[in-house]
Amino acid sequence: MTFWQLIVLEGLLLLAAGMTITAGIRGIMGATLILTSLIWLVKQEKFWSWEIPLLLVVSGAVGLLLYLSRKAGESELVAGLAGGITSLVVFGAFLTPLMALISWALFIGTGLIPHFRRKQVLWGIAPVLWRTCLGITWIIWGNILL
Repeated sequence: MTFWQLIVLEGLLLLAAGMTITAGIRGIMGATLILTSLIWLVKQEKFWSWEIPLLLVVSGAVGLLLYLSRKAGESELVAGLAGGITSLVVFGAFLTPLMALISWALFIGTGLIPHFRRKQVLWGIAPVLWRTCLGITWIIWGNILL
């Protein structure tokens, strides 16, 4: 692959990660479409051997996200961290991980109100953390694809 093809590929993978983090289930479906298209373009001869595991992961991810979102709703904590976490992933793609964390903390970092119980805070941010893990998974999966 040429340099520009790799740049476009990484851009698409970052788009898939960002969609997953910010849009929840709709973002997961969009990311699945992007990854399916990449699998079709890169691995046509082994399409189903890559696509079936992807669809299984997506099914499990959507189910777990629905469960975590329900639990987060019960915790009565508003989890507005998705934009900040997306920026952390984008910073991490272009900077070293340590610099990404420092930049994120300085410019975008979000805090939680400390008077909530720990369990309530954990359930409140669990969907955002799960979406972040999925976004990073899409980036890794796409790079393994090559």
